[in-house]
Amino acid sequence: MKHLSHFLALTGATIAGASPELNQITVANASQNYAASLAQDVGGYLAGLPSTDEEILLDLLFPSLQVNEFFQFAKSDDEAYLTEADDSDIRAIGASFKRVENRGTTVTDSTRQKGLTMRVEHKRVPKVNGVFVAGWEQMYAAALKNRLIRAEKVRGLALVDASATNVAKVWDAASNPDGDLRGMASATRTASGMKPTHMVLGYMAQQLRQDAYEAATRANHAMAKHADYSMEELARYTGAGQVILEDGIKQTAKGATKTDTSGLVVYSYNATESPIMEDPSNFKRAWSPVDGGGKWAVAIQPNTVYTDITVWHESLIFAPILAGIRKLTVSAS
Repeated sequence: MKHLSHFLALTGATIAGASPELNQITVANASQNYAASLAQDVGGYLAGLPSTDEEILLDLLFPSLQVNEFFQFAKSDDEAYLTEADDSDIRAIGASFKRVENRGTTVTDSTRQKGLTMRVEHKRVPKVNGVFVAGWEQMYAAALKNRLIRAEKVRGLALVDASATNVAKVWDAASNPDGDLRGMASATRTASGMKPTHMVLGYMAQQLRQDAYEAATRANHAMAKHADYSMEELARYTGAGQVILEDGIKQTAKGATKTDTSGLVVYSYNATESPIMEDPSNFKRAWSPVDGGGKWAVAIQPNTVYTDITVWHESLIFAPILAGIRKLTVSAS
């Protein structure tokens, strides 16, 4: 600004940089304003990105609902399908209707802030004629978002695993894997009151299932066709609402061996597609809005030789009802 010094003299303001004194008027640092504006732009970019396969899978496994940062829910295992088999729902003349209430334990919980920061050296940022390529911050922010989504999915699967009632099964040429899956779906129905909306098939469990049906030593070769079942056909056969092949990979440290996010396991549970706090889902993913009102927030802190890019969100995957969550741990022998 050409007349900035005159403006400062008249107003008593200073340029932000040194620590301001009490009641001192300061002029905002231009780079801070630019960073805030850029962060909003990048946040809008993330909100407009098409969902990746991992994000679609996360929403499929754990349907989400918006909540405040602190929220309450009733934790109950056996009241979703109470039925008045004694005609107590019939009102007598002059009497009131039967009063019912959810006697589950009220739990207060909160969403958790989860985020990652990447320091990007400016030497590594692509340039054209000495100028940074426009939108380079978006690429790094998208990579951080994808990494957070993977972590969220792994965290949710760990909760499913810890909540499930486990049964061990051997899948070989003499077994009927799909019969075991159908039995697991039936066990979920009996315990929860409804057929499972979700059956999650680990990648290695699917490989073992197909090997069992394709084994040359199988006596009943007519069952070999099960190896070619699509997930939709398997859902129809077992009675599950949907069968989801979970074939993700995780690496917990640089240089560590990559492993399956779900291995030789199969899960069955209930999760309503568009949940509300009161529905009888086993798992829900609560999320609360971050700065700007969306699911994802971005902060950008530029420096002379590097820029810190932070992406974060606030969510919590929780299990209000444990009844009916089942797990098969499978092996070849």
